[in-house]
Amino acid sequence: MISNELLEELQKLTRADKLRVIQILAGNLVSEEEAYFTPGTTYEIITPYGNETAAETVLKMLEDDRAKKG
Repeated sequence: MISNELLEELQKLTRADKLRVIQILAGNLVSEEEAYFTPGTTYEIITPYGNETAAETVLKMLEDDRAKKG
């Protein structure tokens, strides 16, 4: 949780310093995200391809619901 004291100090910063803080935090987030993936590793990507029946079922359910509310 961010303390009120920290927020107050951040608000006092100059525009340039605020941008620098944003750059630092964004860099930290990128580093954390990179830790989730190992270079050279293959990851399974789940896509809707091959699941046309599921999409048709959901569409039919939506159409049926719309017709009931109609």
